[in-house]
Amino acid sequence: MKKNLVTFGKSILVVSILTIINMCLLIGAFCLPTSPMRKHLSDSYPLIEAEHPYLQWDQGYTSSMLDGWSEFTLYGIAINEDAPGTAFEKAMMMYFIDTYGLDRDASVLQYARYPDEYFEQSVYPRYWNGVVIFMKLLLLFFNIPDIRMINMFIQFALMAWIIALMVCNGLHKHLVPFITAILFINPITMAMSVVFSAEYYPMLISIIVILIYGKEIDKLEGGWKIFFAVVGAVTSFFCFLSSPGITLGVPLVVLLWFLGEKNVTKTVISSSLYWGGGYALTWVIKWIICTLFTEHNLIENAINQMTMYEDTANPGNSGASFIDRLMKNLWVYKTPAFILLFAAAVVLTVIMAFVYMKKKDDQRDVIAAGSKMELLDRIIGYGLVAMIPFAILIGLGNGYAYVHYFMAHRQLSIAALAALCVVNVLVMSLSKRKSN
Repeated sequence: MKKNLVTFGKSILVVSILTIINMCLLIGAFCLPTSPMRKHLSDSYPLIEAEHPYLQWDQGYTSSMLDGWSEFTLYGIAINEDAPGTAFEKAMMMYFIDTYGLDRDASVLQYARYPDEYFEQSVYPRYWNGVVIFMKLLLLFFNIPDIRMINMFIQFALMAWIIALMVCNGLHKHLVPFITAILFINPITMAMSVVFSAEYYPMLISIIVILIYGKEIDKLEGGWKIFFAVVGAVTSFFCFLSSPGITLGVPLVVLLWFLGEKNVTKTVISSSLYWGGGYALTWVIKWIICTLFTEHNLIENAINQMTMYEDTANPGNSGASFIDRLMKNLWVYKTPAFILLFAAAVVLTVIMAFVYMKKKDDQRDVIAAGSKMELLDRIIGYGLVAMIPFAILIGLGNGYAYVHYFMAHRQLSIAALAALCVVNVLVMSLSKRKSN
């Protein structure tokens, strides 16, 4: 009990310090000159004019849809030269360009191209919007097409690194479920969106940390709990609530593989609670700071917004029922390509389980899979992982899960990943019993 309290206290301290450091970086970003940022966004006009706020680069596939409205809201914050107040006030209030009658992308482009005109200002303080740090830094030197291409290079390099690390750590037998989950997330869409990347990068980097420093973290008292609290805090600070669950579910499954799938249920529960705690605490710190040191009562605003999101009768929530919001997200993957992908992944997972269970290096897994308690622990644990996206979709209400299904659905990749893990465990257990 005492150890748990110490770990809990350490997590709160680490998350609080990390959030204050990130806040200082955000304030510093608002001290950077905005003129070159404005020019580089203006130079991006051919791309912006050719697209529209909710572009689908592959028609009929929602996972290929970009959230241009959110993206250019944040780009508008990044290039805003006319926001009032100090750097601190700008970082807290997040003033963006909001021109009546124009979509957000067109509004921001017009602001970038015509600096002498007057433009309306609105605020978006509810999130930290830490990704603005990177938007500002990138726009100092690059236009949006450059940023997208650089983003793609880095993300694919990180993916290649993860695959190499999985092989080095003897986790190559899990490559099929892992790559399937990444394809469900849709890496092409992530590379094209800075907003989506704000959650994709923490996911990738968390996995790399697990695979490189996992042994050291495992030796620390409460190491993995603190680790996931930090991941939750980083996600909360940088993300725009697109699909935050991927920074929990996918790294968590990689951790279970890294630990040899031992104490699966306990690890899933503790890690999820600490991730959620880190995420919530970071968000609450923003509300408190903004309420205390600005004229905006963000605590009241946040409570009102959450109430609205949970109100199924609210017109903005389309009056959708609980089943409606789940089906809206599930139907995104009711397409030939994703059905074929998952079917192929199941078949390959079964084949790989038969192949690797015969190797000497995998005898520990075969024995564990044959134990009733180990088998039950893994099935329950992975079952809980599969519930993570549904818990988020339910908990955040219709305003998020139904209205924003075009980005929220991406968290269902976690359920697909967990399902493939259960298939692997069941095949190994069945094979073990037959061999006996």
